[in-house]
Amino acid sequence: MKRRKFLALTAALVLAATTGLASCGNNSGSKGDTKELNMILYPDYVPQSVIDSFEKETGIKCNIDYVDNDTLIYTKWSEDPKGYDIGQPAISTLHALIDADMLQEISYEDIPNSKYISTDKCDISLNDNDKKYSIPYNTTGGYTWIYNTKTCPVTITKMDDLLDEKLRGQIVTMPYSFMWYPSALMHLGYSDSSTDEKEIAEATEWVKKLTANVKVFDGATPSSSVKNGECSVALTFASDASRALLDDPDLDYLKVEDQTFMQCTQYWVIEKQSPNSKNAEKFIDYICDPKIYAECLNTYPAISNNEEALNYVSDDYKKIEGMFEIPDDKKSYILNSDLPTDALSAYDEQWNKIMSN
Repeated sequence: MKRRKFLALTAALVLAATTGLASCGNNSGSKGDTKELNMILYPDYVPQSVIDSFEKETGIKCNIDYVDNDTLIYTKWSEDPKGYDIGQPAISTLHALIDADMLQEISYEDIPNSKYISTDKCDISLNDNDKKYSIPYNTTGGYTWIYNTKTCPVTITKMDDLLDEKLRGQIVTMPYSFMWYPSALMHLGYSDSSTDEKEIAEATEWVKKLTANVKVFDGATPSSSVKNGECSVALTFASDASRALLDDPDLDYLKVEDQTFMQCTQYWVIEKQSPNSKNAEKFIDYICDPKIYAECLNTYPAISNNEEALNYVSDDYKKIEGMFEIPDDKKSYILNSDLPTDALSAYDEQWNKIMSN
């Protein structure tokens, strides 16, 4: 019997490091006089070493609230608009925050290292108005299929190879409809946000064949099931994939000719009512410094939006940077970014039916 293992990011991440936020919203003085910075971050994006060095260099204490999804960023900021200074939402939440008038415009002259940041590899829906309120950090995505070169039973060069019966019980993937339906639809030649019933039905048949080969559904660290030999192929997050490749020389990333590439950029933003906006600008400027940015890439590999930083990355990063190269002639599916609610609902409905069988 197929074993389905659903592993979610631990809820403890949501609560981690919140003790430092006891003073959030209680800072006195003007926006430039405090020595506090209240941040809302994802756990695997900014190394603790960078936080520590920033605090040591500036004397500014960073109080960090870690979250594991964008919904919490919007909710927490809505509930406590003066309690946070800086965050790193994805594009859909960025748009929601702008629409709700919750962000202040970026003072680029106060963030001189922003000159090193490019938007070329960011979400295709990023527009000029977005750039008034945000500065890109890094972009996750790329070749996020990895495999064991010694145990994988078939040669995989195209998406339909994943349906080969020889891969039955050999695949681990993430349990998310928003990962698979846009990919399946684009693979079949349709829009990644199609709501056409016939197109969704066709995509569902393809997804069913794929999931028939899946042994493990893992939303946290899919690579672990390949590293421990339980599976031979994984679709995982770019950060998880890159760390696995560095840990195990038998693993490599797949270049699938008709693969849909997944990208998701996180953006630095400053809350409109931030009590420490000057400190937020100092932090963004600090992390945009090419050497500091490179330290972030070395710890949490990703697509770089800072070309100069690539001059300072580690040899380990150079070993895997090919997995982040997305050819210009490839279509990109922008992970969970601005997909219509009706499309997401339709995909969830079909996905849940598949998972219940």
